[in-house]
Amino acid sequence: MTDIRPVQVAEGVSVFVPQTEGALFSEVDFIYNEIFVERTYLKHGIQLSDSSRIVDAGANVGLFSLFVKQEFPSAKILAFEPIPAIHQALLENLDSHGAKDVDVMRSALGRRHEDQVRFTFYPALPGNSTRYPEQKKVGQELTVEQIGQEALDRIMAGFEVEAEVNRLSDVLSGWAPEGPIDLLKIDVEGAELEVMEGLDAADWQRVRQAVVEVQDLDGRLDAVRDILDAQGFAVTVESAANLPEVFRYSMVYAKREV
Repeated sequence: MTDIRPVQVAEGVSVFVPQTEGALFSEVDFIYNEIFVERTYLKHGIQLSDSSRIVDAGANVGLFSLFVKQEFPSAKILAFEPIPAIHQALLENLDSHGAKDVDVMRSALGRRHEDQVRFTFYPALPGNSTRYPEQKKVGQELTVEQIGQEALDRIMAGFEVEAEVNRLSDVLSGWAPEGPIDLLKIDVEGAELEVMEGLDAADWQRVRQAVVEVQDLDGRLDAVRDILDAQGFAVTVESAANLPEVFRYSMVYAKREV
């Protein structure tokens, strides 16, 4: 059974997460460290301010939104999270931490609108929930060596849920039809290109900065770079910290050339 439970991530700081009974661990500690301690999303010249408008594609339980509101209380955020249990935890975190000016949609983003799309939700590893579960097999041999097949099977036991998919440009037409988008943050477990292809050329010109987490399968990292290059960004790529190279994750940082 998956419940929404508080988990302490730092002294005096707890966040709500979907948590299975008898979970082996909580991935939220890893995510908290990545965002709050290592400040992953403010590297390589990425800068925000109190006047920033930010799109958070793949908001998960809301740690990035909470980080932004802690650092820049007046920033405005549009957050997307399609998985029902994770979306509920996101709402509870924003409410319990008093985060204002965060608009939340229970939706994924893609290259076209789709009413009902199947996603796989992993109750023991919710941040890995995805539209493309076959991609989660990459690197599992290493995980088996570390924790054993039985534990891996338990962690990666998922079930299907349905969610709506929207084009980002369609949503922006109502949320922020004009003016800059100061940061486009994308962490969507395999759907990075679909998110980017759902942004019209005119809206791309409004994006000032982007940070994209990419698992480099089937040339996806080069494809993400090509899109950003074509849109006039200066691009920096680094391997994702704290993850073995076999998983093939990178962080892509993009800033507009001045």
